[in-house]
Order: sequence, then C-alpha cells, then structure tokens
Amino acid sequence: MSNDFFYEKLTPIDNFVDISDPKIYTEMPEDWHIAVSDVKNSTELIRTGRYKEVNLIGASTIMALLNLKKSFSLPFIFGGDGACVCIPESMVDEAKQSLLATKLMAKDLYGIELRVGVVPIRFVREQGYNVLVAPCRLSKSFDQAAFSGGGLQFAEDCLKDPKTEFQFALDPGESKPSADFTGLECRWQNVPSTQGEIVTLIVQALGKSDKEKNETYREIIGKIGIIYGNDAKCHPLQEKLLTMSLSEEQLAGESNIRSYSKGKLYRIWYWFKIRYGVLLGKFMMSQQIKTELTDWGAYKKSVIENTDFKKFDDKLRQVLSGSVEQREQLTLYLEEKYRSKELVYGIHAASSALLTCLLFNYNQAHVHLVDSNDGGYAIAAIQLKERLNNVK
Repeated sequence: MSNDFFYEKLTPIDNFVDISDPKIYTEMPEDWHIAVSDVKNSTELIRTGRYKEVNLIGASTIMALLNLKKSFSLPFIFGGDGACVCIPESMVDEAKQSLLATKLMAKDLYGIELRVGVVPIRFVREQGYNVLVAPCRLSKSFDQAAFSGGGLQFAEDCLKDPKTEFQFALDPGESKPSADFTGLECRWQNVPSTQGEIVTLIVQALGKSDKEKNETYREIIGKIGIIYGNDAKCHPLQEKLLTMSLSEEQLAGESNIRSYSKGKLYRIWYWFKIRYGVLLGKFMMSQQIKTELTDWGAYKKSVIENTDFKKFDDKLRQVLSGSVEQREQLTLYLEEKYRSKELVYGIHAASSALLTCLLFNYNQAHVHLVDSNDGGYAIAAIQLKERLNNVK
C-alpha cells in the first residue's frame, strides 16, 4: 500500500503546548526522505545586508517542492536560511530536479551557494535518529508540521559534514534542471512591531528524558505567555500594519525568481503583472470586496492566521512582537535556565518582521513564513549552537 498520503491522514493537534509530548507524534514511513536546503555562508551574507535574499532562497526550495503536489500536503519546516521538506519515495527523482534547479537559480541570480540534498529516513534511523511528525492546527486551513526524533537536524548536518556530504549533496553537473516557483510571493512591506521590536527565538531543552524536556518546553511556553501575553498580543503581524508594497527593492525578489530562465519578454511581462496584482489587491482589500473565491475584506486576517509564527522541530521556534523590556525579561529567564543546563537558546531582535508567502490560491490555500528582519532564525540558530557547544 502506498505511503504517499501518510501525512494527510494524520489528525492535527489543537493545543500548541502539546508539541513536546512524545505521544502526539507518528513515525514517518521508512520509505520517505528528507529534502534539505541550506544557504552556505549565510552569516556573511546577513552581515552584508542580504538576509532578504537568503530568506527568499530558503522559501523557494519549499515552494518548488510543494508545487510537485500542488498542495500543502508535505510536512516542512522553514529555518530562515534553509528548509527541510519530507517527501515520499515516489517524489524523490522530481524533488532532486527541483532542488538542483533552485540551487542553480540561487547561484545565477544572487551568486549564493545553496546546499541541497535528499537524505533517506531509513538511513537516518540506521544512524540512531528518528523522524516523527504531528500536524499542529494553527487555523481552520493551516496545519503546521511539528517534528521530533532529531532526524531533521541530523539530515541537515549530513549536508554540511565533509564525511557525508558526498553521499547526499546534489550537484547539477552539466544538466539544466527546472523548477516551478509559482506561488512564491513577496509583496508585503516589512511589518514593524507595535511595541518596539520583533524577536525570533529558538530554544532546545536539554533534559535527560522526554518527560524532563516536555516539562521544560511547557514551562517555557507558559513563561512566554506571562511575559508577552497571548498570541493576539504578541503575534508579529497586525492587520493595521500589513501593507502591500510597490517598491522595486521589495518586489524584485519575487519578480526575479518567478521569471528566472523564462526569457526577457516574460521578465518584462511579470514586472507589470506583479504591480498590477499589488494595486488590485490594495483596492480589493480597502473596499472589502467579496468574490466567489475570496473574501478580500478578511484576507489580512487570514494571512495572520496562516503564519508560521510558532513551530517545533526538536526545538521551540517562535517569532514575537514586544518591547525591549519584555525581551530582557525573557532573556534573563532563559539565561538562568541555560546556566543550570536545562536548555540552550538563541534570540535575535529587529525592528520589523520579514514576510514571505507560499500560496496556491487567495482563499484558503496560502501559508506565510515570518521571521525578524536582518538575521532572524539564522542568527538565533548560530547563538544556540554556540551555547550548545559550551554546554558540551
């Protein structure tokens, strides 16, 4: 019996605080694989102000793979400078071509080196790790995949480790693979915080048992709620601050990627198309027009509901809007827990949030990847790794 629809058949959990409970997870099938992308030297690129490009390239990987199924039925996690997407055996050959095409696009358009590869879950388990998944219901139309078992991090490490890179890293050679980036959109202005800053947080519990780790994550989620308030108060996006952009700098990323390798005439056509789309969207939302397919008056609300502002992949990841004082209070708490070797963490603050969109339609089938600007998850991940090395 085919395992292609394994993930679609899982029942989502409704309470995010349960993401660390081992009982909610299901093992990925043995014949599935992990498609991995990672921007090389992302730290240097961020330091030179290129995080938006880094972010877009990571998101492009996800969109190219989702387009192979034309749905959000593949579990994925976005890490700012890369991504992991779980795929069934039947998709591996096509997925490799999409990954290679994204690698070429990153190099041709931006001069950025993108690591890409496919790691079999069977191999992951042979090395003592696992890949378990649970869909977490964030809205009526968006289930964010949560992962456990350490397998995703191991798969990413396989691409970075010279000892294993040759086994899994993909190289296009002389071939000219193609990918479909339809649905990748980046039309929103960076979203400022209503309270001063946008914080990107990554926390990894260090307990000796699943029970200890579960208790630590529950405590952290509770502490975030005490300091920052409920999701409505600390959500990085607010309706009144969501504004579509017409600036060349803001729209160039989507325009370049969507028209990549399609010729000069297509690029010119898409330049006009994207601006027409922005103007039309602004008008439809301002007039609260409701069509047969989309309620434009409620679209900003659905964007907020379908945003991956909190997620889990053996680490708690969350993007928060708050004040400097709130971040300092949270950092003091995390530092105390770090010194007692209960957890490691990374935290990055910026003045605004960066939003990248993946969509199949404007009705329900759209997901929005959020991060703090100027480094976000990538910088927080570096900090976490440094603290983890110090603990060891």
